[in-house]
Amino acid sequence: MIRPDPARPGTVVRSQPPPAPIPASTSAPAPAPAPAGGAIVRRIGPRGPILQYRLPTRFEHTRAELPIPRLPAALHQTRILHLSDLHFRRHWCRGHERIGRLTQIDPPDLILITGDFVDDRRDPSRALPLLRRFLAGLRSRLGIFGILGNHDAALPRSFFDDSPVRLIDGERLLIWRGDSAIELIGLPGPLRKSLHDDFLTAPPPAPPPPAPARPDAAPPPPRIVLSHYPDHLMRVAPAIQPDLFLAGHTHGGQVCLPGRIPIFRHDRLPRRLCTGIHRHLGAWLIVNRGLGMTQIPLRLFCPPQILELVLIDPSHGLAGPTDRR
Repeated sequence: MIRPDPARPGTVVRSQPPPAPIPASTSAPAPAPAPAGGAIVRRIGPRGPILQYRLPTRFEHTRAELPIPRLPAALHQTRILHLSDLHFRRHWCRGHERIGRLTQIDPPDLILITGDFVDDRRDPSRALPLLRRFLAGLRSRLGIFGILGNHDAALPRSFFDDSPVRLIDGERLLIWRGDSAIELIGLPGPLRKSLHDDFLTAPPPAPPPPAPARPDAAPPPPRIVLSHYPDHLMRVAPAIQPDLFLAGHTHGGQVCLPGRIPIFRHDRLPRRLCTGIHRHLGAWLIVNRGLGMTQIPLRLFCPPQILELVLIDPSHGLAGPTDRR
């Protein structure tokens, strides 16, 4: 399906099935986890609170410049706002208002949301008016896309029909800017078991590229995978080989020891990978601490977070201070 983007004339969104798998190399082991080498990660504004109760009244704004090999020139400095784990209930706060204002003043190119829009797994109806208000306040140049998380099982998909968010669970999209594209793949949800092997190993054939076709020598579009669960990367990386893998779910631990050391991670990846920006299995692994809270309405040494990701062509070099956090 092809549809124009009313917010950006000349931009086309094209739905496609998941990509055919790319066989993993058998001659070399998978890359070992590594720090966010090559990236510049810095905080915009003040540190988040040590203790936060119930609502994301204050949050941290983290900006990361990520080098992407062979990035098309038109996509250099593409800005992506990554939100996750909103966990809306019945309460509104100035933090929700502030995020909307940030996107209205300086809209990012894309907004990507990796699940858990609501908190109540059984009856989210009381949260829907505030969730609708929050989403309606977001602005982006190329669109807002999201997937569902494990708390969204009772959230009707029809809720998004009159929302600026397009759900892409189990879909592949190409977001075009001129003759350059960003590839988005939304993993099936909302549950961890919703990702079946056939999504990775036996997808239908991809449709032909849109006209005008790009030259064969043009670099492939950067591939961004949206997953609620960080540890899905272990299954996805060999077959799909993403450039960026965006996830949430862990809340960064939500209740941590001093130094933001998570006590619980709710994920199978090593503890240090349950939050932050890392090179892992050949991809940028982006694990957002999220905005909301669940079970206990408390965050300790783990402030809410929004992530601004900037795609950088390494040949242009990285700009900005080297304040790494």
